[in-house]
Amino acid sequence: MKMSNNTILITGGTSGIGYALAAQLLERGNTVLITGRTEEKLATVRQSLPGVHTYVSDVSDPAAIRRLYSDVTRAFPDLNVLVNNAGIGRKLNSPW
Repeated sequence: MKMSNNTILITGGTSGIGYALAAQLLERGNTVLITGRTEEKLATVRQSLPGVHTYVSDVSDPAAIRRLYSDVTRAFPDLNVLVNNAGIGRKLNSPW
């Protein structure tokens, strides 16, 4: 994969693996967009990663996913990479 001059959307980019990927891909000359569930976390990331584009979105909300798709494809028609990093956790009762 070409590692520069891409437009990349990373879901769950406010911490952990998503944040680390965003930082590395920005350094390589990409346009990087991230999602997070709260504006507060996204604001913190914007301060530490100048140039990152942010969107409030929650992958557990189907309407939020549709809005994200609409907003991102309108603003960044050259989007060519998706890193589907965000997930939904479920707590299960297990006998183990």
